[in-house]
Amino acid sequence: MNSGNVRNRIALISMLAVLGACNEGPTSRAMTGTTAGVTAGGDESDTEGDDSLTEGDAQSDSEASTGGDTLDGDSNSGGSSESGEPADSDDDEGEQCEQAQYSFTFTPETPNVMLVLDKSRSMSNLWDHDLDGSTPMISRYHSLHNVTRYLVNAFADEINFGAQLFPSADAWLDEPTNDFSCLVEGDPEVPLGPNSAADITAVMPPADDFTFSGGTPAVAGLTSAIDHLLDEAPADSNRAIIFITDGAANCSPDELPEDTLFVYDAEVPQLIETTYNDEGIPVYVVGINIMDEMGTKPAVNPFEAITDAAEVGGAPAPGGHPFYNAFNEIDLVDALDQVISDIECTVNLDVEPIFPDSVGVAVDLEDIDQVDDCETQDGWTYPSEDGPFNSILLCGSACDSIQNGGVVDVEYLCPG
Repeated sequence: MNSGNVRNRIALISMLAVLGACNEGPTSRAMTGTTAGVTAGGDESDTEGDDSLTEGDAQSDSEASTGGDTLDGDSNSGGSSESGEPADSDDDEGEQCEQAQYSFTFTPETPNVMLVLDKSRSMSNLWDHDLDGSTPMISRYHSLHNVTRYLVNAFADEINFGAQLFPSADAWLDEPTNDFSCLVEGDPEVPLGPNSAADITAVMPPADDFTFSGGTPAVAGLTSAIDHLLDEAPADSNRAIIFITDGAANCSPDELPEDTLFVYDAEVPQLIETTYNDEGIPVYVVGINIMDEMGTKPAVNPFEAITDAAEVGGAPAPGGHPFYNAFNEIDLVDALDQVISDIECTVNLDVEPIFPDSVGVAVDLEDIDQVDDCETQDGWTYPSEDGPFNSILLCGSACDSIQNGGVVDVEYLCPG
């Protein structure tokens, strides 16, 4: 990117920061599933609240209607879907192939996204935010403030945002007792809701503030945000966490007060893994200036620690490494643009397919292929190649189609 484009990008962000402008971003079209079809063999699906039919239902085995609301509350334009006869299978696969007639139709809904934002003392460190040596450096936090303001304004009409700070705005370093170093609000500073941009920027310390401080209580921040999503966002909606940090977590309540800032809290990857595997909520991990070297607060390599967390969150960054690593404000904008695109193009599956490689996907009734590289190919893929297979990600032109209001059909097939 040449310096002129960089300056233009920064100028745009700065203008948004000053004006609080609400630019129109790409239409946000996250999907929620409406089950349509039948399960062969008469067994009921174990998914709560879905509309799948069994042989005992009054509706015939070959027909099922779909329903649901669009973003504007209009009736589902996806119509009905029809499932065919179950595929032949041998004795080993017969029972599992009950899924062979299971299908879903997806229509757009507003995503529910919690921002989990680092405001630890290290965020006051300076960096070259715009790749221009002739301009003054600003703090990492200043850039986070700028980019957060850009994000929540640009997508204010298309995404329900909420925000959690870690530590809270009232935290301060009071070593060695650390009674206030790790404070986190029990409820998020800003609950989920539409058009929440002004509220989110209002609760953040000013962009040029250098007085804030505190540790890195990532577990407490994530836990509060996750609990809020589970309580406030429907289980069948598109829910996501965007976790932005400049270092590894500390502040474990299991440590002695004098050790709490120096010991890594290894619960972070466990919490993120459980959130994705059990609740189907992906955690997008965005690092700020994460270096591959040993740290002191806590005493761990932050690059390795954040890699461990991102590998199990169900939302790996493109390019072969699981987390986004921003070394300036431009990187941070690019990372969050990519994250929002992925959130918009994620399809949650109410029921995991038994045979993940035997799944058919169509967008606007046109079949699309499963692909290996979502960054360069058109089609669909699983966010994590090793599972769980509780969502799919649309890639390239398929993603574009969904952002323009397309409908997705997913069908489970028997291998053969």
